[in-house]
Amino acid sequence: MSKIDTRMPSPEGVGAGQTATFKLPIGKMYHELQLSYTGVTLAEMTEIRVMVNGKVIHRYSATERNTINMFDGRLTAGGILVIPFERYNLKTLVAERETALNTGSMNAQGVGITQLTVEIDLDAGIITSPVLSMNATQSTRKEGGAGTVLHCVKHSYSVAGAGNFEISDLPRGQQTSIALNRIFFIPSANDITEMKIERNQYNIFQRTKALNERIQRNGVRTPQVGVVAIDKSENGEGGNWIDLLGISDYRYHLEVTGACTIQILSENVGRLGD
Repeated sequence: MSKIDTRMPSPEGVGAGQTATFKLPIGKMYHELQLSYTGVTLAEMTEIRVMVNGKVIHRYSATERNTINMFDGRLTAGGILVIPFERYNLKTLVAERETALNTGSMNAQGVGITQLTVEIDLDAGIITSPVLSMNATQSTRKEGGAGTVLHCVKHSYSVAGAGNFEISDLPRGQQTSIALNRIFFIPSANDITEMKIERNQYNIFQRTKALNERIQRNGVRTPQVGVVAIDKSENGEGGNWIDLLGISDYRYHLEVTGACTIQILSENVGRLGD
């Protein structure tokens, strides 16, 4: 599969307090996007939404996207922010490219990706004139529909104080959440010192933060300050995700050191969805 790199159409609505919108051509497989920016900081791009057929499949701030990129071993943005669709730094190209975004290809029911846009909310306090442009790394589309899609969803929880904090209501077992690729916990203050996952009342993951980061560093990841990640692809194994289908109970237990708000970014593997 030979890749090409090409410039995307210019965005609409670029200005302080506005939403910049890139409308991307259909008909290729998208491996990643490269967003070039001047006159605006990462923090001033308060939310990025990748929209497929009018529905969000990725949601995060530019700062959060950059943090995940660095966790994957990429350089910090520095004027160019990568928005990936592939899973990065795995042992096989097949595993990496499984979630590349396959546009313009219909399945037997006539369903596929017919519209792809990227929306970027720009802070109202920007004092210079922002300039945005985008390139894409693409290849020839595959037949048979969208295939496997990586959905990045965002949730927020408030924690009252130190102790065990339990989360049991994140999406699971739907078309867009067949399995968990990985999950990122970003507390606004204090820290998370231990993580546990229970599935159907059975413990399937338990580590201290120190152990978790040591294993990730010995693998293919680079843990970031202020972020705790559970990443089942940490050793480059693309098929080592957590199955979320057909389970009656699924919950996270986090040991937190004090009050905070936790931003949670879940990467779920699934289908295109309705």
